[in-house]
Amino acid sequence: MSIKRFVQFLGVVLVSAFVLAGCGGGGSASATPTVGVDGEQLKFDPATLTAPANQQVTVTFKNSSSSNQHDWVLVKGGDDVAGQVDEAASANGGTVDTSTENVVAATQVLDAGASGTAQFQLPAGTYTYLCTVPGHYAAGMKGTLTVQ
Repeated sequence: MSIKRFVQFLGVVLVSAFVLAGCGGGGSASATPTVGVDGEQLKFDPATLTAPANQQVTVTFKNSSSSNQHDWVLVKGGDDVAGQVDEAASANGGTVDTSTENVVAATQVLDAGASGTAQFQLPAGTYTYLCTVPGHYAAGMKGTLTVQ
């Protein structure tokens, strides 16, 4: 290998290393996580998020569905609390009461293609997020947020 080729090769390797380092680790907590919808399925994408503890976090929810309305609601707890919040929203005409102690943060119900944000600050722990549009949570539209 000529010196010129070696230098070119070394340059490519170094640039690649810097690009990969800039991408960060896949499991690192983000103060600005983004979540969407898995096509027309009643599933969040991704179904797991991480966020830093005791810091202001802004989640961007992108309703990438072409036909369904969705929301993103974060609750203090697991499936038991998520079920209670979902039932309360259904009883309230599909509206989430964000003033209850079980709701940490929520977006509005978003039309297909729309985006919204939700802000919160939490201690370390595991929390559940769900869609409260009638029937969506029961179909499995939920996810897990790990705050670390």
